[in-house]
Amino acid sequence: MIILKSGLFLYYSENWLITNNYIMKGDGTFRNASLVSPMMYLVALTIGKSISKAYQSKRQPSIDVFYAGNYDENRLYYKKDYDVFFKTINVLSQSYKYFIKTDIKDFFPNIDMNKLFDIINQRFAETGVQINQKDLLVYKELLLCLGQGEFPLIENCAASSYLATVVYLEIPDAKLYSFITDKELHITGFTMVRYVDDLYILFNSDLSENMITPMVNRIVNAYSSELKKLNLSLNRGKTSWKLTADINEELKKSLYDEQFDGKECNITDFVDNDLLLKFLGDIKKALFNYSLDAAKYLELINEVFNIPQTEYTPQEIYNSLVYEKHTLFSNKQIIEMLFSLVCFDYNFLKLDTKRLTIMLLRTQNGDLIKAMLSKLFEANRRGVWNIYDTSLAINYLLQRNFNHVDLLRILKHEESSVHSYYEIFCKSSFLVSMDKSKQNYIRKFGTSIFYKQDDKLFFLYFMYMVEMKKSNYLSAFAYYKNFFDRISAHLGYTVNGNQAKGKPNYKGYYKEGAFKQLYAGITDVDKIIEKAHEIRNSNPLSHSSAELLDKNNSVADILNSIEQLSYLIESKIEEYQTDGS
Repeated sequence: MIILKSGLFLYYSENWLITNNYIMKGDGTFRNASLVSPMMYLVALTIGKSISKAYQSKRQPSIDVFYAGNYDENRLYYKKDYDVFFKTINVLSQSYKYFIKTDIKDFFPNIDMNKLFDIINQRFAETGVQINQKDLLVYKELLLCLGQGEFPLIENCAASSYLATVVYLEIPDAKLYSFITDKELHITGFTMVRYVDDLYILFNSDLSENMITPMVNRIVNAYSSELKKLNLSLNRGKTSWKLTADINEELKKSLYDEQFDGKECNITDFVDNDLLLKFLGDIKKALFNYSLDAAKYLELINEVFNIPQTEYTPQEIYNSLVYEKHTLFSNKQIIEMLFSLVCFDYNFLKLDTKRLTIMLLRTQNGDLIKAMLSKLFEANRRGVWNIYDTSLAINYLLQRNFNHVDLLRILKHEESSVHSYYEIFCKSSFLVSMDKSKQNYIRKFGTSIFYKQDDKLFFLYFMYMVEMKKSNYLSAFAYYKNFFDRISAHLGYTVNGNQAKGKPNYKGYYKEGAFKQLYAGITDVDKIIEKAHEIRNSNPLSHSSAELLDKNNSVADILNSIEQLSYLIESKIEEYQTDGS
């Protein structure tokens, strides 16, 4: 716990590993999702929880809002809350005749982090919530960092869903509710239900059905106007009104694959060999006719697995078929069908890399699986490997506990950061990743030198890392030099007893002489300190001379100086441990 509260975990480079997460959307494209270290994932969840505890919503009480989790009830996964949302919609539909379904275009990528935190700041001010501005800065900068410069979309992270839904969309919801209440007098009753960016407005009206469209257009235009203030826009093609008798069909269209992984339903009552063979046969027909694309693939799922006598959607039935162990995949005809598809053009797997890879593996047929792997190896040899091949490889490795040396070698070459993630966090528990870190001096610093009451030391290091991630080298150096000065005070306190009122003498470490004395005996210490101070004194963020702006090689100098200062810190920590052992 102390490593988290103190910020010491920020000192480990492993925890700053952020890479792309290959999550496919239904249209065959990838979400702008990040794969973050387990420690940063926990920190992101904590940020969401901290904000949720202090944030007081101004939405009207009759607006039901759901997201992927529920901080109030300490639920961090989507399933329960999506089920409640689904049931809420169905219950309410019994009381209303019409509904409007709205869809926001490219929602997560268009969330403006500055506007998001302006909303949080303003709400805290309005409700008298006292929060340290340093904390808000850390929240904002860390989330931006995890999102690689954008709003972070992190798989199974309630924080992203909470901030996007409860906070960012609150004002448009409240304004729309007021507009309908005050301006649309022909609406005799209505309610609003939101799940993340999907908003359903259920209503009754005293107008005849052929008069509804103009009123709906006014409502949609009012909503669109509020969204525009947040840099968001409606997807008009997916925004419509219908009778509530059709609401289940509309809900089915809005389902995301990842929202139903592992959903339990007794598919043996609905799916048999003939149905699965029909599905694969339809895929084969389209593939062999060169007409199979993402839209056609989804069309086939909805056609084949649309079973009227069940409450389950085609996606749910298909997911249950794939994700649950099922004897259908051991059927000889099904294996032969899959084999012919892979041999003809394995690219059909790229329409749905996760489910189709799992389907192949469910067969447990060695020849079929080897055929798929052979296609991947061939793509690598021919130099035509793309992100869809990466996604296929990742999904294969996940299902096989990363047990394939040759595929791991290719992944290392094609997507080194994902391979590094596997090496650090998947080979063993992430809880031991810091103990096994090559940066052993950090653990020594934390146990023997660190003055743990200092809550500023790793804030400075955090800001340095944030600026480095942005490639803002001038500000990165300014923060790192301040971090170096402060950690030197920690070293001076422990090693030399240099203290002020029982704590490190932070004001005693800013002149060159103090550093040269502290790090005396380490190779090139004088040259390293002098160069660092030369850069600091010419850095426009630290000194008005701003001479660094005139130098062409300033970036190389900055990075080299940071590396050398890090060397001094590491050497001094190791030296102290050696003397004290």
